[in-house]
Amino acid sequence: MKPRITLFFMVLLVLTQTELHQVLKLPVLIVHFQEHRALNKDISLLDFFVDHYIDQIILDNDDQRDSQLPFKTTHCVNTTIVALSEPVQLDLRPREASVEREFNIHRADFPRAGALHNIFQPPRHT
Repeated sequence: MKPRITLFFMVLLVLTQTELHQVLKLPVLIVHFQEHRALNKDISLLDFFVDHYIDQIILDNDDQRDSQLPFKTTHCVNTTIVALSEPVQLDLRPREASVEREFNIHRADFPRAGALHNIFQPPRHT
């Protein structure tokens, strides 16, 4: 029973606090497109959207019907403030990385460069 109540309140919140309730007006959009289609057989869905959503608003005899279309008007503009009971503390200090093991690319029996420097020297002028 709790998941159903939770779902009910979430749907109620989304439909009342956002513009998602405009989706419920889609049947009005379909019927209004069919009305325009009955008047003009050559009108496409794209032409219908351009006339009603993109072009300048023209006040004509179906202006009241046009205002019932989804996303034509805004009914819900509000601000929601959420207060937390406990302050959230984040630990943003950088942590020190410790080296567990040191890696050396030279073998242990490989002579160091300093040892070779004493043996191989360029010729000297006298």
